[in-house]
Amino acid sequence: MDRRVVLVVLLSIVGLVGCEGEGASGDAPVEPYTSFFTPLPEAPIFPEANPYSDAKRDLGEFLFWDPILSGRMNVACATCHHPDHGWADGRSFSVGVDGTGLGPRRSGSLETPFHSPTVMNVAFTGLRETEPFPGFVSGGYFWDLRVNTLEAQAIDPIRSELEMRSSDFLEDEIMPEILSRLSLIPEYQDLFSAAFEGANPITEENIAAALATYQRTLVTVPTRFDRFLAGDESALTAAEVVGLNKFINGGCTNCHSGPMLADNIIDTARPVQTDKPAVRTPTMRNVELTAPYMHDGSRATLVNAIALYEDRGDLDVTLEDDDFGDIELFLRTLTDRNFPRQIPAYVPSQLPVGGDIL
Repeated sequence: MDRRVVLVVLLSIVGLVGCEGEGASGDAPVEPYTSFFTPLPEAPIFPEANPYSDAKRDLGEFLFWDPILSGRMNVACATCHHPDHGWADGRSFSVGVDGTGLGPRRSGSLETPFHSPTVMNVAFTGLRETEPFPGFVSGGYFWDLRVNTLEAQAIDPIRSELEMRSSDFLEDEIMPEILSRLSLIPEYQDLFSAAFEGANPITEENIAAALATYQRTLVTVPTRFDRFLAGDESALTAAEVVGLNKFINGGCTNCHSGPMLADNIIDTARPVQTDKPAVRTPTMRNVELTAPYMHDGSRATLVNAIALYEDRGDLDVTLEDDDFGDIELFLRTLTDRNFPRQIPAYVPSQLPVGGDIL
């Protein structure tokens, strides 16, 4: 029997908990929720090919915030992935090499073709509840899934003319230029030597490994929804449980399930209101903090993003106007407001931390 049909039957049996205004405590069954969702792992998962070390993490943090990795030395990874905006940038489309300012107030004439997703919890991208954690390698990445590892993802924006490279360098020129810059800075010489073996540790591969290691540490702590999944039925209110049930029964779990509430695949049947191609399913973790929504940033609020899926007709049950607010209440239980926010006081290049963001 189709999993969606099984769910509808199960929910019919247990009832939509809280619809009569009863409290979630003592009334909300743990099942069938754990058939569709699981809490995040308690710690980041690092691949065998790039194991964790403090030295690698510290180097990666500096590199993430240092605009030395950009062609004009004015854009850093953090320019478009900043903790003030949920490790995204709060814009519909990001402004890279010719921009100034941070987040929605950043201005410039060149915009990227897609909305910048958050890098929170990228260590778990692609993780599904049925996969064993040992041996897990996160991926794929970017809206079009064009790379399979976080290490490859870390390098791609550096090569992008719009994002970080600029028209000052050809694509095959930028990495030799960056390696030369880093090699001239004594602190980076020491940081790379501490993190990696070899006589010449300042390499493109080691830049990628350090950046990926740092990004994998940007994980959220258990949310109220995670506590609910672990058996604390009082962690959600009755109204939030109603929203959870509508999220499931409305078919949202077809794409948004597992520990990340995302299958991380491209579904061409998903509604798209622009001329851009279909994209991968993004995580719902901390979605409250990462507006605007959709790959083109076309939905300014969370409730409007949910409304895009009204009357899809692909299930016997569909989302109606009265459901949007209830589902939004549930999605807000996925928020961790204590996520990592540390910003280094300086970067070894002595350039502005985060690029031209003031």
